[in-house]
Parts: sequence; C-alpha cells; structure tokens
Amino acid sequence: MRLSALASAALLLSVPAFSQAAKPVAGKPDASTSKTKIITIHEGTNMASTVSPDGKTVILDLQGILFSLPIEGGKAKQLTQPTDEAAYPGFAPDGKTVVFQSYAGGTFHVWKMNADGTGLKQVTSGHGDDREPRISPDGKTIAFASDRDFKGSYDIWTVGIDGGEPKQITSGTNDEYEPAWTPDGKIVYVSAIDEEMIPGLRVATGRQVIQIDPTTLEKKTLVEVKTGRIDSPSVSSDGKLAYVYFSGAGQTLFPSKLIVDGKPISSKYDDAFPFEAAWMSPTSLLYTTNGKLVKADLSAKTETEIPFTADIKSIRPIFKSKDYRFDSKLPRQALGLYGPALSPDGKQVAFVALNQLYLLTIGNPVPKALTNDSFYKQGPMWSADGKWIAYVSDKDGVENVYLLDPKTGEEKHPSPSKTTAQIFPALSPDCKWFTSQDQTGATHLTEIATGKDSIVAPATFFPGRAGFSANGKTLAIATIHPYTKRFREGTSDILLVDIATKKQTWHKPAPFESVTTRTEDGPVYSPTGKEMAFVMSDVLYTMPVDENGVPAGKAEPLNNEVTDAPTYNGDGSKLLYLNNGKLKLIDRKTKAITPVTVSLKYTPEQPAGSTVIHAGKFWKGSGPDVQTDVDVVVTGNRVISVTPHGATPVPAGAKVIEATNSTVLPGLWENHSHPNSDNSIYYGDRMGRLWMAYGITTLRDMADNAYRAVEEKEAFVSGAAVGPRLFATGEAVDGERVYYPMMIATTSEAQLQREFQRLHALDFDFLKLYVRLPYSWMKKGDEFAHNVMGVQTASHYLLPAVAIGNDGMSHVSATARTGWAYSRSLTGFSYSDVQQLEAESGMWTISTLLNQSIIGNWPAMADDSRYNIAPPWEKNRLVNGRNAAVKNPSTASEDRVMREESTVKGVLDRKGLYIGGTDSPLDLPSTSLHLNLRSQVKYGLQPWQALETVTSIAAKAALLDKDLGTLEKGKLADLIIVDGDPLTNISDVTNVQCVMTNGHLRSVAEIAAPFEKLTTGANMCPAK
Repeated sequence: MRLSALASAALLLSVPAFSQAAKPVAGKPDASTSKTKIITIHEGTNMASTVSPDGKTVILDLQGILFSLPIEGGKAKQLTQPTDEAAYPGFAPDGKTVVFQSYAGGTFHVWKMNADGTGLKQVTSGHGDDREPRISPDGKTIAFASDRDFKGSYDIWTVGIDGGEPKQITSGTNDEYEPAWTPDGKIVYVSAIDEEMIPGLRVATGRQVIQIDPTTLEKKTLVEVKTGRIDSPSVSSDGKLAYVYFSGAGQTLFPSKLIVDGKPISSKYDDAFPFEAAWMSPTSLLYTTNGKLVKADLSAKTETEIPFTADIKSIRPIFKSKDYRFDSKLPRQALGLYGPALSPDGKQVAFVALNQLYLLTIGNPVPKALTNDSFYKQGPMWSADGKWIAYVSDKDGVENVYLLDPKTGEEKHPSPSKTTAQIFPALSPDCKWFTSQDQTGATHLTEIATGKDSIVAPATFFPGRAGFSANGKTLAIATIHPYTKRFREGTSDILLVDIATKKQTWHKPAPFESVTTRTEDGPVYSPTGKEMAFVMSDVLYTMPVDENGVPAGKAEPLNNEVTDAPTYNGDGSKLLYLNNGKLKLIDRKTKAITPVTVSLKYTPEQPAGSTVIHAGKFWKGSGPDVQTDVDVVVTGNRVISVTPHGATPVPAGAKVIEATNSTVLPGLWENHSHPNSDNSIYYGDRMGRLWMAYGITTLRDMADNAYRAVEEKEAFVSGAAVGPRLFATGEAVDGERVYYPMMIATTSEAQLQREFQRLHALDFDFLKLYVRLPYSWMKKGDEFAHNVMGVQTASHYLLPAVAIGNDGMSHVSATARTGWAYSRSLTGFSYSDVQQLEAESGMWTISTLLNQSIIGNWPAMADDSRYNIAPPWEKNRLVNGRNAAVKNPSTASEDRVMREESTVKGVLDRKGLYIGGTDSPLDLPSTSLHLNLRSQVKYGLQPWQALETVTSIAAKAALLDKDLGTLEKGKLADLIIVDGDPLTNISDVTNVQCVMTNGHLRSVAEIAAPFEKLTTGANMCPAK
C-alpha cells in the first residue's frame, strides 16, 4: 500500500474531525484537462541522502520524493509519491528498513518502510510534530525530535521501531532536535539558543551539539559555537563527529561546510545542505552539497561526485478562466460588507462598503451612507448606549478613531495622532474608554473625555480587535501563540488582559484549534457577561465565561455555516454575522437564523471619450524594440490604435497629451502583494495611491482579509477609491498551525470545502494554499479553483506546482514547514533541478527579494517625496533602511541578491515564466518593486527583459495576456508615462509622471494630492 493511501488514517489521528459533511460545489463542473511530461533532473537543491549499511544503496530525498540509487550512481528509482510528503530518510542497521518523516496527514510523524518502498507504516501519531527520525545501532529504537509535550520547545524523544508510547529524553527550554546515535547507543543532537530576529519574533539557532545517554540522561556538550549555525550531527563507528556548519546569520548564511572533528573536509564545496552525513566507514562518508551527491574519503582527502538522474512527472492544468467582466457597465451587488456591527437595540447595522460607512435599518434593504469622501474607512463598533458609532478614517492624514452620532452627524476625534495609527476600535461598556491597536501591534486604552492614551497590552504579531468583558475589567484579544521558537507557527488563541494590572493569560478556543482569523472573527463578549463568541473552524461558537470574562467551559457551535465578524445586540439575545457575503441574525437561544437583506449596488467606472497620447518613445511591453514619435489612442477603457504620430486622425473631443520627452509603456504589475492584511491595514487610502504613484497599475493579491479585500476591489472598480487594478483573494487556506492573521487554520475536510465555497461566493480571483496545508488538500484546492472558480492557485512549494497542479510558486523560496526549501538552499542557491522544473513545467514563479539592504546601491530612492504618501512610520522604515545600508554595506547581502537573480535569469533563459513581486507590505510597497527590477538588470538581464517580468510575462502567467500586459489595439488601457528611457536605463522607469488605469488618466500630483503636495505630471496630465 502506498503512503498516500494511508494518509487518510494519519489525518484522523492528527487533526480533529468536524461532523458536518462538505457541501457540494455549485453546479457540476467539467473535468479540467492537463498536460503531462517527464522532466529529468541531475542535481538536487536541499536534497538529503542515506546509505545502506552494506554501502551499496543510496536513498535520496529529492524534491520531497524518495528515490533509491546504486552507490555507483545512475538512474534513480522513485519510491514514494509527491502527496506522501516523505523526507529525511535514514537506514536501519539491518539495511532492510528505512525511517523518515512524513507530513501526509497534516502533521509531521515518523514513518518506516522497506528499502524498496513497500511495507509503509506510520509509527507515531497525535498533534505534535515528530521530525528527523534515526534508528538505534541495535535496530530496536527510533530517536526523533518533537514538540509533542506542547511546552514551547522541541525535545528529543524515542519510540520502539514498531511504535508504542514515545518516551521523552530531553526536556530543556531550548529547542533540541536532529538526533543521531553513537555506536554505543547514546544520542547526539543540536541544541539551539533563542534569538530575537525582529521585534516580537524569536527564533531558534543551533549553536551546540550535545550528547545524552538515553538511559541515565547524563549529558555532555561536544561542540559549541558563538556565531553561525550548526545542523545535523552524525557519528562514525569509531567516534568521529560530523556536522554541518553555516557561517553568517539570518538571510546571509554562507558558506556552509561539512565539519569532521572540528575541521571542514572540503575546500571545493561551500553549500553543504543541512542534513546528516551518512558514514560508510570510519574514513568515508556520503553527504549532499552544491546540488551534488558526494562521497568523501577522509584518508585520501578526496571527494567524488556520484552522478544521478531522476524523473519527475509534471502536470500542467488546463482550464477555462473566469470572466472578469472588464468592459461591463452593469450594476453589481456589493459583497464587501466589511466589519458589520449590530446596534444595541438590534434594529440597525453599521458597516463599511464601497469606501463609505453605511447604516442599515433591518427591514429596509437599502442602507444609508453616513460618510461621503474618498478616505479609508474601517472597523465600525457601537457604544453600549447606541448613541455613537466608533470607526476609523485617515481623513486627517493617519488612521484614527472617530465617534459618529448616526442621528445628528455630530463627530468626535477623541485622541488625534499624526504619528500613530489607531485601528480596530472597541468601546467600553460604560462608554468612557476605547481600545485600538497601533502599527506595532500594541493595544492602547484611550479615555474618550480627555484623549489620555496608554498601552494596555504590548505588541503581539498582528492581533485581532480587542473585546471588553461585560464588567469592563478584561480585554480579550485573538493573537498568535507559537508552539515553539524553532518554527513560527502556532494557534490563534485568546489572550486575556486584566486592564487594571495588565496581567496576561492565554486561553485556547479549543485544543489544537484557532480563532479562524485574527481580524474580525472575535472574540466578542456578550453584554450579559455570561459568554463570549468567536469563529472557529469557520463556524460560530460561544464559550461560557465568569464575571471577569475568563473562559469557564467548553466552546459550543451555534450554527453550521461559514461565519465571519460576529457582534451581539445589547441584551445578548441575538448575534449578527456574515455568511459568504450576506448578513444573518441568529437567535442565541433557539439558534434560528434570519437573513438580513442588503441591497447595495455599484456600477463599474468606465470612462467615456478618447485620449491621445503623443509619445516621444513607446515600448509595447515585450521584446527589445522601442518606437519613437508614436500616438497611442484610447477610447473608453481600451487602446484603439498605436501608430506613428499623425497617422491616425484625432477622435472628436479627444484629450491630447503631449509626452514628447517621455516614454509610454504598459503599467507595472506587482505580482505579490497583500494590500489588505498585515502592515497594509495601517496605510488606509495611502496604499493604493502609493502604488500608483510609482507606476504600478495592477496588483495580484496573494492572501488578505477576505471582506476587506472584496470591499477594496469594489471601491476601486466603482471609482469610490483610488488604486490599481486589483486581482483579489481572501485568506490563505492553511493547515492546523498558522502564523499570519489572514491564514485559515483548516482542521477537517468539511472545513476545507466550506473555505473553498466562501472564496467562490465572494468571487475571488485567486486561491492561495499556504505553508501547513498538506499536498493532498492542496490538490483539492487546485481542482476547486480550476473547475469551479476558473482561477489560479499558488503555494510556497515547488513540487505541488510541478507535480500536483498549483499554477505557480509565490516566492523563489519562502517559509516552508520542513524548515528548508527544495527550491533554494539556506545559503541562497537554486540548482539546475529548480531551474529545469520551473521552466519546463510551465509554472510561474515570483521573485521576491525581501532585501532592503540593496537600496544602498540607489540611496536617493529614500529621498523621493512621493514616498511621503506612505504613513510616516513607513517612510521612516525606508529612510532607516537606506541609512543602514549606506553606513554598513553588506557584501553577503549583495551576494544573496546575486544568487536569486541568477535563478531568475536561468529560468528566463530556459523560456520559463518568472515574474516580479515583493511581498509588499512586508517589504516596502512600490520602492521594493523598483529595487527588484534594478537588481535584475544589475545581475544579468537587459532592461526590457526585467520590464517584461512586470508587464507581458506577468499577464501571460496570470492567463490575462488577451487583455493586459502589452499596449496593443484592443488591450485594456493600463499605461504609464515616465521621464527618460527605461529601456536604456532601468532606473528611469521610477520617474513616473502620469498613470492610466482602465482608461482613466491621472498625474502623479493628482494621485498624491490628499497626502502630499506634488507637481509631477500636473502640466502634462491635468485632472479630469
């Protein structure tokens, strides 16, 4: 039996089931087709190896598939399937058994099999991650690393070869992992120190090799280093110690060397992979490095590469893309009802939609707009007496909390701030205080009468809206609670804060479960003081609490459908929530559900009339050729013609733009953005304008808060807000453990299907499958996205994109549940296996540098007044990054960039699809994309090739090249006018003067006007 057939049993052991059966998908989609091919590779990136005791057979973990290979090399034989997710193999002393770790069931566990791939059996189970198994010299015991005691760190455990109850060997507070056995039955392992990489994020870095006797528990430190990183010790039959040592730190690890008895064994290889070397004798061992499988002879001081080839099957889905209705003028129902709040009397609902604050009287489906401006809105919440609605706006420059009387229109601004954001307001039961969160993630308590403000809870990683207990003494906040420091993921738990003492206590919504998102999904307290409500597994739950709001019982479900944003009425008898774009009320006692009808229509903004742009230079978006003295004629939202100047009559009444000293080219694509999550929620109206001011006319959203993303897209489409063309998505679908606030912790197949239905109901343009979602569930996501939604998918992983059906990979490499990526080594190299698989499979990959230090090459970018459109703390981040890069230039950082760009060039040279993106706003929006382009040119591409990654190739990768990506007759009119010639000097593409999106032309001065006074482009492209 194959491992993937056993994975279902593993899943039942690993994650809790949910009683509801998955709902069938709407309609009966036609089965998608696919192209398949075999890609033969001969190198491996971050591959691991083990060798049989007789020295005849090697087993390779190559791209997450186990292969067997004769020690002489040759053609590798595949043993496992991609969905088996097998890794880290190790031979038993008898040569017949191989142990490995598998993620097939959604949690890492120890498995074993026969050396020929048969006889697969799961050895451990449960919610703990069990990793890095190794068999004892007597063949009876498996040592492995696990966090299964759930006390905040990895420890070394053992279990019998046939399973049973694991035994804990270490129990320190440091993370302890990567065990190996000594010949006399002791265990050596890595011990890590706790380091803070960024404020609020601590990680484990291996600095010691420790030996422990599993019987007496006596310990001895064998190796200790002060800098760098240690991985994967192993011990020879005569007691020699080998381990992998990485110089550097963080993103600048390099070089990495295999160390034996304290000294590097090689002067040739400098990228040893972080896996255990396999001892073949006291003087020879096998290890993986620089993409190669290498046998080292310590006596002869020689190293011999063992050649191999391996076949990987590529599957490229073919499906019918959704209709994006680019030219439609028909009214649409708004789905982006963001942050609805039920009034205390239960008769009205406040919410944000189409960039305005609305008030709905239940029973009258047409809501009333309470605001009428272009600024950002967020987070409405009622006061307990029903007099005020607290909400967020950036109309005075930075997002702040305002109090609005919906009856009279009176408004208060209790605590104005120009330097600190205030989001997610909640009002105290006595209406004297409100809480909010600033851009660092700290929770503030503000007195309304005086504006006096203080921090009541220190920063956590992107917490949700705080909720006051009924007696006003306690705050409840959903925030991340990591399992260990070695890996960042955990559960989104409930953090309680005693307002008087600021004491914090953690409470779980349920064992191994999360509050669904850390945004608008609770917890919220009932005004009765008897319970709190929150969303878990995508459905509505309540949990009893004591008089101080402390959980006092088990959470119980109230409904059985997708839920978001619950709020109570004043007596706690009803809860309002969102279900797939619709409002619903549930009776707390009877559980009867009543739809709340909302009729809110908008019409896509489609410009009328014609514009003629007389361009001194023109680049259509592909190839090296530049035209001169060209007329670009736009009517409505489409390009009508591109001809030599004067060859086409000017349409009657057309605007004529003289850009004779400028270059016209397609607008730029930001292919990896998060415009409605994380740091972006603090930008407000500035975000869309900042991107446009730097020539970015299209955003591909790679995971966001669902309703905020829908609301923003509808605001852009309707013209209610200013921003690029947005291809949006909601939260990423993740596994049981999560990290970011917009990742859905998915713990059952029923919930998985509910989440797919939610994304479909909200008409999203993309489906993100995140780090802890097992490949088997990713495959289900691919099938749903392609067959039902007609949209693409992506993950962080190479193999699902190649062999399962993901359309792309959202980074060259990024966070991986394994701790390493198969697409890039820890030192930054991607070998030919990666470049072949990416190019020959037809998938797309996004290059996200995430390296602000390269701004030291172009320091003036930080002085650009356009970046004053950003919030002041983000402008400071840019300036501080520049200053640090100039003061302390980093060769290691530059080398890291060079290695990534060599991968980009390698794939493009093979005719693959590489596209530019930045992961903004984790990296700085706008400038990061331009740094990305400049780096591509600095390290090998021609300017036109770099620009293609954010124009024509980007559109082709997104299956949108019939409408976007180039400026040709019939294409959508998304273009930019820049000062200079970016096809000669790539830096000139930053000099944006005017931007056209969907036929609507704006100068940079007009775009920036609400936040920064500029003149750029104003004389060339006057406001409409």
